[in-house]
Amino acid sequence: MLFDTHAHLIEASSQELQTIEYPILNVTTSVDQWQAALALYSKYPLALPAFGIHPWFVEEACHQDLETLVKYLASSNAYAVGEIGLDFTDKHKHSSALQLSFFEQQLELAKTNQLPVSLHCQKAHNDMLNLLRQYDLGKTGIVHGLGASKEVVARYLDLGYLIGVNGVSCRENARRYHEMIRHFSLEHFVLETDYPNIRLSESTTGYLSDLNKIAAQIAVLTGYSIEDVIKQTGYNARQIFGFFTSL
Repeated sequence: MLFDTHAHLIEASSQELQTIEYPILNVTTSVDQWQAALALYSKYPLALPAFGIHPWFVEEACHQDLETLVKYLASSNAYAVGEIGLDFTDKHKHSSALQLSFFEQQLELAKTNQLPVSLHCQKAHNDMLNLLRQYDLGKTGIVHGLGASKEVVARYLDLGYLIGVNGVSCRENARRYHEMIRHFSLEHFVLETDYPNIRLSESTTGYLSDLNKIAAQIAVLTGYSIEDVIKQTGYNARQIFGFFTSL
């Protein structure tokens, strides 16, 4: 069964939402999106809500937002804490201290509520790995869109995290991404679209249906059948997020 482990469904049209036939982790980035994610879940039960404060938006957040997050994560409707993480690229490194503070507090909430995490990390892998080791989450989670060296990837895998593979894998020049997929076992990967942020080369925007093409590309790179890729990555995702269905 397909499982999209990272999409921003708040931005989806009703036409796109009506195509959902498999579980999709609907990640959020700020307090302004959390109630909308719950509303989508009530209408589309396969749009699984995740609640978090993204590192790009920590400067707009406040302590009260974290108190509100406590209430959302205590709900039985919460499937993960995310999208959270660290981004020390030139555009965002000025807020690195604040990012670290928000990230640590959200890791603590994930541990308290025994929820997995959906992680964003750019140019901050040592800091993130050290914190993940320190907090030792029982449910671990997904490092989404990771295109790092095999050595860095192995460090996440050693901590029990899985790697989200998205449409970048379909680009001909994504050499490091392709090497990662070929090098590590399929048991370490899950599928994601990062809808609508990642588009395939022939498209002007991302689509939820791109997940099928991502699965097909992994099959080409690994030598597995598309059916095996879907089955194994879907199983991996369900083990992390605890969503089981007969679909």
